[in-house]
Amino acid sequence: MTADPRGGRARAAEIISRTRFVDHFLAPVRSFRGMCQVCAEPLAVGGLRCATCTAHVVQAAALGTKTADRVVFAAYTVAGRQSDWDMHRYKAASPGPTNPSWMRVAGLAAYFGLMHRACLDAGPSGPVDAFAVVPSLSGRPSPHPIEALVRYLLPGVPPVPLSASAVERGDRDQRRVFRPDYFAVSHGGVARPRHVVLFDDTWVTGSHFQSAAAALRQAGALHVTGLVLARRLRPEWGANDAFITEQLTRAYDVTGCPVGEHVTQEG
Repeated sequence: MTADPRGGRARAAEIISRTRFVDHFLAPVRSFRGMCQVCAEPLAVGGLRCATCTAHVVQAAALGTKTADRVVFAAYTVAGRQSDWDMHRYKAASPGPTNPSWMRVAGLAAYFGLMHRACLDAGPSGPVDAFAVVPSLSGRPSPHPIEALVRYLLPGVPPVPLSASAVERGDRDQRRVFRPDYFAVSHGGVARPRHVVLFDDTWVTGSHFQSAAAALRQAGALHVTGLVLARRLRPEWGANDAFITEQLTRAYDVTGCPVGEHVTQEG
């Protein structure tokens, strides 16, 4: 793709200046040896995937389907820090300048959409032709604030109507399992999209996310790329504390590409 870096960089600089998301969020790391290749969490033992992500793949295969082709994280958050609180508080009040958490989260989304949208199209799954948002399973009324963030990330891309199904889900712990039948794809969306970007704001275990990805696959999506704003890390879990201390030592690095090889936006 041809480049127009000055215009894009000027707009990106304005987003950073207005929202200051770079002061709190941590840039994703994909080159660290000993990291789960799905969820970007450091592994306490060797291997390519953590036990949870491996279980998702195995469970999906048993149902004759697959999880997401890959998952892209725009940032890390650490439990108990400001960025972690922002991921909760951005949806607790009305979006806009009076909600500082919203401004920082929206800034992260807008920056990714401006600088890295083309990188999603250039990946091995081909151009993005539809998106879906992981719906809440807790009964939160629509519209969810997360839906407002999509316009920053994927402007002009049509939605796939993904919703919570009518299947009984039990208590909170029972909802945190791999169950594609917890989600339903309605008729009237994009007919058999080739490449769907599935969007969520925060990844903790990935069970909801991968269940939704599998539901999209079962509905006919050929490729599913996950796009998650924040990969949440708990310092007390596994090898996270050492990883946070040794690898996440700087504020958000705007020079890196969360997707992989950077592609400059056109226009």
